[in-house]
Amino acid sequence: MEAIAARAGVGKNTIYRRWPSKEELIADAIRELSAELDVPEEGDVRALLLHRLADFTHVFAHPLLGRILPGLLGELQRNPGFAAVYAERVVRPRHREMVALIRAARERGELRKDVDPDVIADLLIGPPLLRLLFPFGLPELPEGWVQGLFETIWAGIAPETAPS
Repeated sequence: MEAIAARAGVGKNTIYRRWPSKEELIADAIRELSAELDVPEEGDVRALLLHRLADFTHVFAHPLLGRILPGLLGELQRNPGFAAVYAERVVRPRHREMVALIRAARERGELRKDVDPDVIADLLIGPPLLRLLFPFGLPELPEGWVQGLFETIWAGIAPETAPS
């Protein structure tokens, strides 16, 4: 906290007024890394979901996130307080936003009626995260990977069309 205050040119008390703990400061800093994931929830659901998948893939492929992830995962395992703050400030809000978007689209008839919003959110977030966690064990993402993944998911959730 001292180093952060010094770099910001403020006193430690200024930092502690905004972030009572280092865990909260770190969680907010990581949330800022993914700030571009804050996209509107209105519009064509197909385009919105594809956009979100592309954004997750882009954010998870960011070199900075790749460098801090091993330490972050270790700290989440060792520090239950940090894990709780991280879940509340970073993970749950993103997941809730995605689930709400999918649920609303399903209710408007833009997705199949039997779509489980939680499962679809996991399907959209999981593959890019897997690629972040294991970049050396999997082949490099080919051109069109995001589109292909999305088309596979979309085939299972698209609204049923009436036969002609």
